[in-house]
Amino acid sequence: MASSYQVTTMDKLSLIPVAASSIASALIRLLTTPFVGGAKANTFFKDVVYAALRTNLSNISPGAEQWMNSTTEAEYLGLAKKQNFQPDTDVLGSGLKVHWIGKKTARKVLLYFHGGGYVLAASAGHMQWLFELSQELSKTQDLSVVVVSYTLAPHGQYPTQLKQAAESLEWLLETQQKKPSDIFIAGDSAGANMTLMLLSHLLHPHSAVSSKIELSSPLAGVILISPWTKFATDDDSASRNHYSDYVTPAAAHRWAGLFLGPGKVDNYNQTAIANAEWFQGLDGKVKDILVWGGGGEALIDSIEVSTKKLQQAHPRVEYVVQPGASHEDFIIDKLLGYKGKAEGTVVVESWMKARL
Repeated sequence: MASSYQVTTMDKLSLIPVAASSIASALIRLLTTPFVGGAKANTFFKDVVYAALRTNLSNISPGAEQWMNSTTEAEYLGLAKKQNFQPDTDVLGSGLKVHWIGKKTARKVLLYFHGGGYVLAASAGHMQWLFELSQELSKTQDLSVVVVSYTLAPHGQYPTQLKQAAESLEWLLETQQKKPSDIFIAGDSAGANMTLMLLSHLLHPHSAVSSKIELSSPLAGVILISPWTKFATDDDSASRNHYSDYVTPAAAHRWAGLFLGPGKVDNYNQTAIANAEWFQGLDGKVKDILVWGGGGEALIDSIEVSTKKLQQAHPRVEYVVQPGASHEDFIIDKLLGYKGKAEGTVVVESWMKARL
C-alpha cells in the first residue's frame, strides 16, 4: 500500500531551523571533541560531520526528507557521466528499473540493494563505491554490478521491496540467463534487510510475492553490510555508540514507520525476531555469507544477534566487525570524499575474490 503523503510548504520551511541546528551541532562538536572522552567516530572530520547528521536526521520531517531526496537513477546517471561510461538501464515487467555498472555479458554479477532506511535513494557514495568495487574485481574476473532502483517509502511499503527483490533475481535467472552459482547478492543497511527478506522468501515463499524462485544450485554468495535487522532501538549499542555513529533512534523509528506503513513486523522484515530454525536450509540457497559490522555503530548488537542465528543454520557465515567503525563506514567514506581503500572495502574485495 503506497502512501499519498504530500510535501507541504511547511515541510520545506522546516529545513531552515533544522539546518541551523545541524550547523550548531557541528560547531559545538568541533570545539569540544578534543577535550571530551567517550565514543567518537574513527576520524576527527567524521566525528564533526556525524554531529550535524545526527541533528539533521533526528529533526527533519518526512516531507522535507522526501523533498530533499535524490533518486537512485539520477545518482547512477551522475556516476556514468563522471566515469565516462554509457549508462545501461533495464525496465522489468513491473516497471522496476535496474542499472548496470559493467557489461551485461559478464559471467559473474553482483545484484545490489542500496541502503537508506528504505526512504533515501542510493547516494553518490554508494555509486562510487560500487564502481570502484567492480573495477577492482574485474581485474581478475568478468563481473558486473546491477543496482536495483526499488521504490522508496512511503511511496512503496512492505512488502513492495520484497516483491521487487524477488523480481530482480528472477529476471537475472530467467531473462538474463545467469546461473545461480554466478550471482552474488549484497546490500547495506536497509538494502541488507532487503537481501535477508529475499533469502527468507527463497526458504519460505511469501504469499504476497508472485515470483516463486526455484534455484538449480546455491547462489555464489551474499554480503550483508551493516544489516538493519531490528527496528526497535532498545539495544545497549544504540546508546553506547551514539557519538560514534550518525544513525539515531528518531531516524530509525521514522524510517521503519514509513517502510512498514500498515504492515506488521515479521520474520521476513525483521531478522532479529526470527529463530534459527527459520533459516534452516539456507546453505542450500547460498554457498557463502559475509556479514560486516562496525564496532562503533548503533546497530551492532542486533547485527551480532542476527548473525549468530544465521551461523546456527549455515556453516559458512563469516562475521567481521571493524573496531570503531560506524554504520556502513566505508561507503560513507566515499560520500565524504575520502581517498584510498578503507578497511571494510578490503574485506569485501578479498572475500569476493576468493569466491569468483
